[in-house]
Amino acid sequence: MNDFNTMFPNFVNQCLSLKTLLTPIAFVLLTGGLIASTIANHHNGAAHLQSIGRIIIFVVLLVFLPAWGNKIVFIVSDTVTNVLKIDPAKIHDEYQAALQLQKSSDGNSSWWEKIIDFRASILEGMMSVAFLILGWLASTIEWWAYILQTAILFIGYALSPIFIGMMAFPALQNIGRNYLLNLVGVMLWPLGWAVAGLITQGVIDFMTDRSFLNAPPLGIQPAGSDLYSLQNLMGLAFLGIWIIFSTIAAPTLIQNAFTRGLSAVSGMFRGAFAAGNAAGTAGFMSLAGSIGGKSISLGKDSSGKGGMTGSAISKKEAAMAGMMAAATALETLVTASINEGQGGSSLIGSLAQMNAANKRLTNSGDSGQNEKPTNEGFPQNDPSGDKTVADLLNKSKTSEV
Repeated sequence: MNDFNTMFPNFVNQCLSLKTLLTPIAFVLLTGGLIASTIANHHNGAAHLQSIGRIIIFVVLLVFLPAWGNKIVFIVSDTVTNVLKIDPAKIHDEYQAALQLQKSSDGNSSWWEKIIDFRASILEGMMSVAFLILGWLASTIEWWAYILQTAILFIGYALSPIFIGMMAFPALQNIGRNYLLNLVGVMLWPLGWAVAGLITQGVIDFMTDRSFLNAPPLGIQPAGSDLYSLQNLMGLAFLGIWIIFSTIAAPTLIQNAFTRGLSAVSGMFRGAFAAGNAAGTAGFMSLAGSIGGKSISLGKDSSGKGGMTGSAISKKEAAMAGMMAAATALETLVTASINEGQGGSSLIGSLAQMNAANKRLTNSGDSGQNEKPTNEGFPQNDPSGDKTVADLLNKSKTSEV
């Protein structure tokens, strides 16, 4: 994928022009702050020296902030990627490495054990495909996060002269300090992926632990394979939510941890469970709305032959409903991740429920022999319902008397 400067070749120059335009305002603020401090502490020579020292620091920060900020971003990204070896997009490679390590520690297996291990190999192949998809999603989200981080930093550098100038006044120091702390928090976004990657690696180690296969409970090999399958499915269900949530929300959570002292790890766990709950609920509601109250169970018709019952939906409708539910759950998970686990609405789910409601209203208007409208509504001579409501109120008053 292209880098930021290739995609937006004029963006950096425009931010630089804005910074150049605001720099004289910063010097005016710094000068005003120095004069105000001198008047307030005209009998204290040490206070004068401190004020002059702060102004020098602010001027240096005003000039070198973009260069220092870009250096911090490079160091943090290089440390996370090349030193800690943590990258959400490489989850498939991490799974394969952990799996090969577990298999190599098993030693030489007999031909019978290899045949029994065939089910586990199929399951591990399915897990590898799932991790390829998750890695692709994580790489896409990570790339957009890089674009967003770069844009926020460049705009932040452009507006920084005003906030650096505010720091020369005691009453406005907190505003300027919080602004710079938020900029540094944006620079530290990759640390959020590093923290989330530690949890991811722990779950991968749990999934690749072949203890159930090597020493099945009660010595029954099929039971060990089933428990190993359950172990992998539990890990995949958690990582499916964790990878998407942590890749989106971990940068802002680590930023909040730096600026407000909040716990990044507890925020990640709390947000991940909240986002997963919202996604599951939205997916279930979308599935129920798409099915529209029909049954998907198999049955027999009046002639006794096998087939779908009258209230059942077709396989095509069931597949479409499942795809709609999955898309709704994914959209809700992404939305909740952006909000750090809070909220999470789904446009796809709303459209699915509206479509199902329109179908029910359409079917209720059909004049079939065995069909009865499900939504009766108000009488035809009272489309607004005013007369009906008035009659109900009169009847309630009469019954009370």
